[in-house]
Amino acid sequence: MTCLSFTSFLCSDMLVPELKLSHFSQSIISPLYLPTAATMPDHNSKPAFDVLVVGCGLAGLASALALAQAGHRVTVFERSEKLQELGAGIQLAPNATRLLAKWGVLTEIMKSAERPVSSACRSYKGDLIAPCLPLHDPVLVTTEAPYIVAHRAYLLRALESGIRQDLPGSVEVKLGSDVQSVDFKRTEIQLADGAVYKGDFILAADGGRSKTRAQFLNFVGNAGAPHAFSIGDVVYRLAVPTEAVLAAGPSHPAYDLATTVSVNMWMGPGSQAVLYPMQRGMLNVVLTHHEAEDHKPMVGSQKASIEEFRRKIEGWDHVLQSLTELKGVVCTKWTLFQIVEQERWTLVSDQGRFALIGDAAHAILPCLAQGAAQAFEDAGALGGIFEHPISRDQIPDALKVFEQSRRPRASQVRSRALAQNTMIGLPDGQAQQERDAMLGAGGDYGTWKWLWDYDAAEAGRRAWKTFVASENDEQGLLETGKGSGLSVHVAEVLSDSLTSPV
Repeated sequence: MTCLSFTSFLCSDMLVPELKLSHFSQSIISPLYLPTAATMPDHNSKPAFDVLVVGCGLAGLASALALAQAGHRVTVFERSEKLQELGAGIQLAPNATRLLAKWGVLTEIMKSAERPVSSACRSYKGDLIAPCLPLHDPVLVTTEAPYIVAHRAYLLRALESGIRQDLPGSVEVKLGSDVQSVDFKRTEIQLADGAVYKGDFILAADGGRSKTRAQFLNFVGNAGAPHAFSIGDVVYRLAVPTEAVLAAGPSHPAYDLATTVSVNMWMGPGSQAVLYPMQRGMLNVVLTHHEAEDHKPMVGSQKASIEEFRRKIEGWDHVLQSLTELKGVVCTKWTLFQIVEQERWTLVSDQGRFALIGDAAHAILPCLAQGAAQAFEDAGALGGIFEHPISRDQIPDALKVFEQSRRPRASQVRSRALAQNTMIGLPDGQAQQERDAMLGAGGDYGTWKWLWDYDAAEAGRRAWKTFVASENDEQGLLETGKGSGLSVHVAEVLSDSLTSPV
């Protein structure tokens, strides 16, 4: 049996109470916060591009932040009248927080985030198997790149706070701006009110059910490709007031979990659950359960009864069951959607300059806690590439380098998440016992190292430098009559450079 690493579950695709960001109005241009002048590239010798971003979620805002810090002008279009973020609790691994620190917003995020001090992986019956995360590994988890848990709304707010500080670079966020169509040849977007905006390139960051991606696939002749789909997995989220557990006293089965910042996971047949506390006095409990084949997908989150949640965990650890008996507990549910792996993310020719990013490019199952991290890696790579002196004629090259530097890793993360989902939901038996033995022996450390010990911004910088060096080498060969073509040679060298660790 092949077992890949296991991690706590990242909840997603759930609507939370509206996040009001007072610094965003219908349209506001905000100076961008930059950590220190010494850390920023010199923008005087390179052109500043006008970038249009469709979608103002984590991927859109992070990319706006990274590109503006690289010296470009960014306009973000968001359909909602007020900024809000899907989801509730979120886990951010070091490959994500490393980038947040580079962008100068980690300190702000830590004001409302927690650093888990321990983790535990259990069977659904409550038997302890192993720590689920190497939280105390001094190489993988550091002060500069911690592992944290937070609320998505506060994370979005921290990114927004980085955008509105008074230093060079600017981002304009247009709320209530529904992008109806994209003119790929003219690099323009048209809003529902008829307004048209033109940029140097366009980024689609409008999520797993992206309308912009559908237009892109149709434009490149892949209109038959399926969009977001469900395989029958439903996520149930239980919001448990910490004070309800504390009021029950130390004898309550979940008392230790309510008083310690820890990540806890239970693995069961076709199901998995995760629990961790968040600031503002709440325990975040998320159960992913595979429903019957005739399950009707839900769009958005819906209310669910506590009794429905109890039925899903019948026979599970009494710690989880005890939480359903407390006062003030609220349960919601939503369908977990996936998208088919995209064969291409970019349009880089005389017909347009366009790229998919975030969930619009690579929505993945949440069982590796890498959804937001991969969106941030996209933003980090874009910032690392576009901080170089790139001419407008080189924008197609830059976007292609972005895709070549990001798509292979995102594809591997997707594959590992699929395998992880299968591994975690194994039924009782020999395969489950082998999995537990592997986890108990720390056999998943290699996956954590591969995921966490990665700097997407540095990878983007190195990818562009490799491309430029290879292009120069190829040009020299062509001038001497020894070259046979630029694109194949450059792609091979770039691919080789990206397989080595950053």
